[in-house]
Amino acid sequence: MENLLIIFLALMCTAIPFWMGERYGMVRLVSPMHLLAYFCAFGFLIKVAVYGADPALAFYGRYISTAGAMPRGALYLAAFILLTCLGYRMALRPLEPAPAIREIRIIAGGLVRQGWLFAAAFGVAGLTFALMLQARGLSVFSTDLLTAFNQDKQINVNRDGVGATLAGIKILFVVPKCAFVMLLAQGVVRRAPWLLLQAGILALLLVLIALVSGDRFELVELLVFGCATYLIVGGAMGLRGLLWMVTGGACVFFMAAYMTTLRGLDAGLLEQIVGSTYFLDINASVMVTDQVRPASYLLGESYGWWTFGWVPRALWLDKPAIDLGIFLKRDVMGVATGGAFNVTGPGEAFMNFGWAGALVGFVLGWIYRRAEVALLAPRHCLRFGSFYLYPLLLYPFVQATLHSSFSGFVVAAAVQAVLIAAMIALFVPRLRTRRMRAPKYVGMAHV
Repeated sequence: MENLLIIFLALMCTAIPFWMGERYGMVRLVSPMHLLAYFCAFGFLIKVAVYGADPALAFYGRYISTAGAMPRGALYLAAFILLTCLGYRMALRPLEPAPAIREIRIIAGGLVRQGWLFAAAFGVAGLTFALMLQARGLSVFSTDLLTAFNQDKQINVNRDGVGATLAGIKILFVVPKCAFVMLLAQGVVRRAPWLLLQAGILALLLVLIALVSGDRFELVELLVFGCATYLIVGGAMGLRGLLWMVTGGACVFFMAAYMTTLRGLDAGLLEQIVGSTYFLDINASVMVTDQVRPASYLLGESYGWWTFGWVPRALWLDKPAIDLGIFLKRDVMGVATGGAFNVTGPGEAFMNFGWAGALVGFVLGWIYRRAEVALLAPRHCLRFGSFYLYPLLLYPFVQATLHSSFSGFVVAAAVQAVLIAAMIALFVPRLRTRRMRAPKYVGMAHV
């Protein structure tokens, strides 16, 4: 009976944000509420359903045997999710601007210097790859190159077991990602096969980047980039579009399975999803609610770790990790092996504030909505091309604050924002608009 109640709770926590995304979201299927629903489905609903049938697959079961640990973790995670929905709802205005589809298509269709953009994507990707090879001391002709990238996540590990992940170098990969979004948007608007072909070639490049980065979530990111860009510019959501999205999702999962084999792990696709701490994970919530005591609450400290994240590890060999997952694994769970446990946004909030950390979800929900409106406002789309930031920055922010930790995102996002802004300035024409007397609104007020 307990398992059924937890499954019902997870189902409710998946259905409510999806319904809110359909009702209030400014972009079909990829609004922040939709993304919350997807992360909840994979991290909460599917996992508790599988654990009910086979408890041995539960990741937290390797470390925790406390009676009632699962219900407590599920209750906290549900509170965080529902408060996120409430924060999003409270951020709604009585009358919201209509999605700026017409303005977005004007700017996306006017992309200039496409050849230079395409060349820059490959040039920067090649340079970044060369820098990573040099830092790791590898040869491009090495037969186990991909295996090395996927198995050895850190180099120059210090005495605390923390090493360099080359995150500073990998930030440059945002250039081909931005080029992919820009070319795909223009290709969809103009219905130009040659532009769509260029975007497809860049998509293959991004898959290679994911293999080189050793990060399976890069593949999920690519899928969201493609779907969000297509829908933002007003792409038709017919059978063909749906088939492309389903095909892309299948490719992501199979490629993720291949990357798992490169790591030397023998796990099936289902085990990869449910036997890990990916997505909006129930395991992380169970572990933190069971193991973190009030005396060890960080009281907001981890949200400020980005302040020293700017210093390269080459200059500060003993720099602490800004990823809270290492702290969770070693200091909280007492597991001394390498790597980290994915802490998730709810987990980080609990480690800082205990059960009151669920209120962080309310703040995040409010931010999600206001950021969504700001990036898709007609005036901002025309003047700044702000809609490009929706897949390139807002989605990574939502992903980081749900799936990962806050400080790691801030350091990378600040540099990425500068690079994206430079690319918009170089390749995207913008229009100056006069202040409108009355903005356009959606047909009815939100009630």
